[in-house]
Amino acid sequence: MKLKMKPARYRRFVYLAFITFGAALSLLPRRLVFLGLVIAEFVRLPLRERMYQAYFPYVTSHLAEHADYRYSTALSRRFYRASIHVLYRIGAYRKVIESVRRETLRLDSPAVRYALVRSLFELGEFDEALDAAAGATDDDLIRIIDLAFHRAMLQIIDGDEAGALDALFWACRGSLHFFRPHQNIAARGSSRYFPNQIDVLSGAPGRLFDLCNFTGQRVTHVGRGELGTRLFERALDAQEELRQSPPLLSAELADLLRRLDVSLEELRLVPEEWATQIGHLGMLDILFRMRELRWWSGKAVIVARPGLIANDPFFRLFERFGQILVVGESISERTAHELLSLQRWYGLNFNACRLPDGRAVPWQEAGAIAIEQWEREGRPHPLREVYDQATNLADVAADGFRRLCSRYGMKPDDWYVCLHTRDAAHYFEFMGTGQTHRNAPIETSLEAIRLITSRGGWVIKLGGPKSPKLPPMERTIDYALSEFRSELMDIHLIRHARAFVGTTSGLTNVAVSFGIPCAIVNAITTDAQLWHANVRFALKHVRLRDGTTLTQRQLTSEPWRWRVFDAAVLGRNGAHPENNSSDEICHAVEEVLALAEGRSAEFEARYDTAGLLDRWKRSLALPYFYGPSRPSLAFLAKHEKTFLPNEAGVAELCLEEP
Repeated sequence: MKLKMKPARYRRFVYLAFITFGAALSLLPRRLVFLGLVIAEFVRLPLRERMYQAYFPYVTSHLAEHADYRYSTALSRRFYRASIHVLYRIGAYRKVIESVRRETLRLDSPAVRYALVRSLFELGEFDEALDAAAGATDDDLIRIIDLAFHRAMLQIIDGDEAGALDALFWACRGSLHFFRPHQNIAARGSSRYFPNQIDVLSGAPGRLFDLCNFTGQRVTHVGRGELGTRLFERALDAQEELRQSPPLLSAELADLLRRLDVSLEELRLVPEEWATQIGHLGMLDILFRMRELRWWSGKAVIVARPGLIANDPFFRLFERFGQILVVGESISERTAHELLSLQRWYGLNFNACRLPDGRAVPWQEAGAIAIEQWEREGRPHPLREVYDQATNLADVAADGFRRLCSRYGMKPDDWYVCLHTRDAAHYFEFMGTGQTHRNAPIETSLEAIRLITSRGGWVIKLGGPKSPKLPPMERTIDYALSEFRSELMDIHLIRHARAFVGTTSGLTNVAVSFGIPCAIVNAITTDAQLWHANVRFALKHVRLRDGTTLTQRQLTSEPWRWRVFDAAVLGRNGAHPENNSSDEICHAVEEVLALAEGRSAEFEARYDTAGLLDRWKRSLALPYFYGPSRPSLAFLAKHEKTFLPNEAGVAELCLEEP
């Protein structure tokens, strides 16, 4: 009898297996490991791609410190094609570029060309990547579908729409999933896709909408996000073009929209990516605030899939703002398929937004501007009001909270602070890659926990069931690892907390949506933030190889703003994020407690508050980058000389602005 595992348990098993295998490989001589992987590729060993993936973080981390290290040997180079493939798959992109024989490339395997193109793309060297991709024949594009798609991306980056559409033709011919409507990778669409009539009717503008949205994300992933805004704006233009000719709907979809009382002119589709991560649900909160500010109008139809909704109770709070359709429950798969294809015409864009003055900016920047306007106008927190009025949710959650208090000896009138630190276990991340630089060790928060509990408060740690365990501490509850943990209890605890201590992660957005005073520590971000005026933050320092620290101005402007997106990109550029010290976290928490308790004036009297904040504001490349929030005063005072440029430096940086 075969043993069956649940998907989540299987993912954890695979993740732990990867970590164990990769760690074992990292203990062996690097060139010996590389030779073994090359032989595995040459003999087509099963699961070899998993082996490369497990070794990837160790290679990228090592190359970040030793960029000149050569993994190949005279023996491994005898297996030329296998060697190139392994170098590309373990993330040694610069070594691929050095190893490919350009003089014989036109005669070589299209797989070698693809490895070269992909390596150049991952390094953000798009002109060279386009030159390499341009040499591919139609037969190459048929044989390597991803080569065709990368050529399409490179040509759209270059502004060659005709060439991009031609390359995309070959990609779509090779795989139908390229017909899938696309706004954001977070939608987590299956690789299997069968186009419907609306996909076909969208034609060239539809292909451009999908391609520009995808390419805009990918250039951001590799540290070139300054190119993304132009691509996202082109997607918005393609959408405007499509709206001039509404598509013919099937009888089933037309009937659905009639029952919802939504005409095509009124339809504003909110596709799946807005619900797949809890931080995205916080963005959805701001999206509907934008409608209240009259930034957009229409009737919202929100489409989500069961199993992909980050927090269902929190998601259901949006029922007051739009029609919610859950695939397989309130809408059939077939009708949802067709409806989601309409996002090319009527979808609310996840990546960019047109401001009321017509400018297109990254969506998070628009969100930061919107929350500033919202708070200037003295408007309340809509989701907090909805949650407080949802007595059915509140009663269930309150009962669970009473049982939790009884278990740990917490009195009903005791105050508490919620704590959450981002860790690798939730998304099964590998160190040194992707978003792992946003993680923070729980140990850096232990002194802050003691500060809170010494003042009579409790600390309730949130997170996933595999999050790092807290050591035994007085008046501290490791709720994340308890039997009380649930999606509803997560948001109930945040809603009634005196304050929230977190990192740049999704649960922070829930606290912001509820208007809870927040200390955001170990923060690092490419995106403008949707933080309200009761947020105080401390950023991770980003230190270069020569020991210098990036200033606030550098962190909010090109090129460093975009390099901060990915841990591996930072490493390749000789930069290393450093966690906040315990005292920096304690000072941020102390300031937020003063804010929550109405003692801000007393706290701020310790510092030259006006002077520090004025210098900080003038150092920002974008004045609204953090919305109406602001840094911890102690953090600014401690790092004034390195984090904020001097007056001459500010003037010089301002002169450099285009």
